[in-house]
Amino acid sequence: MNFLMYDEETGSWWQQISGECLFGPLKGKKLVRIPSDEVTLSTWRAEHPESTAVRFLAGIRYPESDWEKRISKLPAVADSKRRTDLPPRELVAGIEFNGASVAFPIETVRAAGPVNHAVGGEPVLVVAGADGNSVRSFFRRLGGNVLVFYKAPGAAEFALIDEATGSRWDFSGRSIDGPLAGRQLARIQNTKDFWFDWQRYNPQTAVYRVGR
Repeated sequence: MNFLMYDEETGSWWQQISGECLFGPLKGKKLVRIPSDEVTLSTWRAEHPESTAVRFLAGIRYPESDWEKRISKLPAVADSKRRTDLPPRELVAGIEFNGASVAFPIETVRAAGPVNHAVGGEPVLVVAGADGNSVRSFFRRLGGNVLVFYKAPGAAEFALIDEATGSRWDFSGRSIDGPLAGRQLARIQNTKDFWFDWQRYNPQTAVYRVGR
C-alpha cells in the first residue's frame, strides 16, 4: 500500500503515504495532501453526475478486483518493533488529527455500523458504505452540538439517524430529512492502509475497539 516515487524534474524520491521527499534536491519538502475518496463508481456517479472518468491505457495490466484478497495472504515485512494489536495485513481506516492517530479496523466498522469516536479530542464519525468497502469519516460537531449517529432501522438504502433530532443522513454526510435537513457534516480524511504499514508511520496510534 506504500511505495516510493520520483519526480522527473529533480529526480527526488518521495514517500507515497506521507508525501515527504526522502532523498534528492528536495529532501525534507512535503507535498500538500488534498482530500481523496475510495468509493464505488455508482456512489461517485450519484454524488457527482457531471464528473468524467479516466480511460485505462491499452496494454497496461491493472490489478484484478480480488487484489486485496490475494495480497492479504502474503507475509508482511518483518519488523522487530512491530506492534501485534492486529494481524499485519488487516485493513484499517487511519485518522490523524491534533497530533493523535487512531486505526479503525474496517471489519469492525462494517460490523459495528457507524462508529462514534474521537481523535485528538474531536468527536468523529466513521462509517462504511452499503458496499462494505467504502469508508468515510466526518466531524460530529455541528453548530456547537456533538451528534451521535445510528443506522436507520428498516432502511432499504444506506441511511443514518442522529440521536438528538432523528434526522436522516446519507453517505455523503448530508442530512436528507428531518429538523437538520440540508445540513452537511465536515469531512475528515482517513487513510485506508494495512495495519503493519499504518503503525510503522504512526507508532503511537490507538486502535479502535467496540465498547472502548
